[in-house]
Amino acid sequence: MKALAAYIVSGRWQAILFTTTCGVMSFLLPWLGGMLNYLAAAVVALVTLHVGIMPGLQVLLVATAVTVLFYQLLGVHALIGLVMVLLLWLPCWMAAAVLQRTRNLGKALRATTLFGVCLLLVVYAVYGDPAPWWLQQLQQVETTLQEAGVSFPGLAEPELQQDVAVLLTGVVLASLVIGVAASLLLARWWQSVLVHPGAFRNEFYDLRLGYAAGLVTLAVMVMARLTQGTFSEFSAQLAMILLVPYLLVGLAVIHSLLKKTSRGSGWLVAVYALLAVLPQATLLLAAGGLMDTWIDFRRRLGRSGNQSGQ
Repeated sequence: MKALAAYIVSGRWQAILFTTTCGVMSFLLPWLGGMLNYLAAAVVALVTLHVGIMPGLQVLLVATAVTVLFYQLLGVHALIGLVMVLLLWLPCWMAAAVLQRTRNLGKALRATTLFGVCLLLVVYAVYGDPAPWWLQQLQQVETTLQEAGVSFPGLAEPELQQDVAVLLTGVVLASLVIGVAASLLLARWWQSVLVHPGAFRNEFYDLRLGYAAGLVTLAVMVMARLTQGTFSEFSAQLAMILLVPYLLVGLAVIHSLLKKTSRGSGWLVAVYALLAVLPQATLLLAAGGLMDTWIDFRRRLGRSGNQSGQ
């Protein structure tokens, strides 16, 4: 990975070539499309962090132009390429620019979250309540599955479809924010490997988002619980997006505590396996990350672990 990072930052055209290749291959290899797009976004972020904000923007613009041109030559609407850039590459460059200026990972993650919040506001401002559209898509999926002879009894229940439809916009945007944050973290790790090995690990272990962000997130969660109708649905989806960086804080807490208590890597494997097989665990981890704003588990539990080991 160090050799790859060194190649990317060795010249602007090398970075453009790699980013464009990822963008093109995401179309040719759709089963790898998500991973390749995240990798391309990480390249843009790495150039922004390591070389500068404007060089990163230049890589973004040139790679976007070439990728869109390739899509057009294949007869694919250019809008598909532009959406990929606007929803992943561009916000990752913006977050990297914040990190490059502030040297604060927490502020950069708050910037990625703000991007998701703005998208949610745009959806509601331009299209209104998106739940009816999602409900229609779910019904079409149900019809297609029935025609194919595939049956999912739970999916056919109107109440379940309605409950899922009102939250799907928040789920999609929260997933997008996770992708942007993951690309940013990969870029920051690459930069650390090149410049100061181990710096990213310490920076991630100390990740915190501040009291103001915690209070806003908590307030939105309370509004989602106490209100009704469209405002409650909007608040619930907003809370999903705001909780994304706290998922990373929760992971940082676990990594830090396992290191301080000298636990083996098997514990980390167990944690990630649990997150993979039990989606509800991500909510618990994000809730723990939010609680860390006031409790500071790393200071309290880490100190207790050190004392018990003496």
